[in-house]
Amino acid sequence: MSWRSLLLILRNARLKGADLYRACLIGAKLNRADLRGAYLERADLSWATLENADLNGAYLRGARLKDADLTGADLDDADMFEADTTDAEWGKGGG
Repeated sequence: MSWRSLLLILRNARLKGADLYRACLIGAKLNRADLRGAYLERADLSWATLENADLNGAYLRGARLKDADLTGADLDDADMFEADTTDAEWGKGGG
């Protein structure tokens, strides 16, 4: 089985303050996940679903969020310097 065929499902996960530096989270399901203050520098969250996730204060510098679904996500105080949000879905009033 290829790693590409794996689907990471972390709905409602408690990852507050987690060190996910350069993590490969492509296509991960992170709906309603608690990622407050998580360290996601250069993490790849392309095509990830982060609906209603709490990313308050998360460190997302250089992260890839290409085509990610950020509908309802809390990004207050998140550091997104040089994050790639190409074609990301922001939902109502986002982006």
